[in-house]
Amino acid sequence: MIIAVGSINPTKTQPVKKVFTKQFGKCQVIGVTVSSGVSDQPLSDEEIYKGAYQRAKEALKKVKGATYGVGIEGGLHEYTFGWMERSLVVITDKKGAIGIGSSGGLVLPNIVINNIKKGKNLEEAIDELFGTTKIGSGIGMFGIMTKEYVTRASGVEHGVAFALSRFLHKNVYEKE
Repeated sequence: MIIAVGSINPTKTQPVKKVFTKQFGKCQVIGVTVSSGVSDQPLSDEEIYKGAYQRAKEALKKVKGATYGVGIEGGLHEYTFGWMERSLVVITDKKGAIGIGSSGGLVLPNIVINNIKKGKNLEEAIDELFGTTKIGSGIGMFGIMTKEYVTRASGVEHGVAFALSRFLHKNVYEKE
């Protein structure tokens, strides 16, 4: 089985490989560069979803023989209790079925939000605050904030598993 992922970032491709291998056995995960079609720093659940869905669709089109396309998009959403960051995962197949999942999330400190409002993206704001470089390609903001208890990859892993559940239980999702 071939799985297309709309990113070449290992913090996205590795969790996809782990989850799909657990569920289906041996599979090939191919990460490809695609456009999310949304801003560099999505600021609503709707924009995060649109980016993840676009990545999943484009990856599926781009990788010959792929059974599933996976899109993963991180972003922020403002709730009454603060700005929460998380990733949404969209998995689609050739028939157009869609599975949606989410990583856990956390409310970001005001200093990070203020830097984002000044035009930085999350990675830039975290790198500046903690003195890291390209944190999004490593342990991610989750890793910094939880002192590596939850990394970006391990958070994404949950989202992939949740999105894949739609395909693991097709009979339940297709009932009216």
